[in-house]
Amino acid sequence: MASFRLGYITNGFRDHGLEDVFAILAELGYQGVGVTLDVGHLDPYRASREEVIRARDLLCRHGLEPVVETGARFILDPRRKHHPTLISAGGRERRLDFLFRGLDMAEALGARVLSFWSGAQDPSVDRETSWRYLL
Repeated sequence: MASFRLGYITNGFRDHGLEDVFAILAELGYQGVGVTLDVGHLDPYRASREEVIRARDLLCRHGLEPVVETGARFILDPRRKHHPTLISAGGRERRLDFLFRGLDMAEALGARVLSFWSGAQDPSVDRETSWRYLL
């Protein structure tokens, strides 16, 4: 029989510090947390190694299993939500860099999962090209 852990994502707590987020989630009985890499919590372009280690230690203290979540809305383009994607006409390299940074942070946090998705199909890119980009 498969087991699972009930979790919640940090972007649901945009106005809280991670220490409070993790404490509240643990108090509510959650066992996992999706740590969204974003400007408010663990920005992969600005967070220091010490901040990441502190977050890892807080996760351990509260018994929360982390998943690194890469659904930051405007981290790569402040004017266009979730862009560029893995299948955008341009800028895919920035998305890949973000995902590789996410992998590094996942390792440092002790997360065994990195959550990501392809993104919506760019109207200027045909289906076959989108699929090739994704592969």
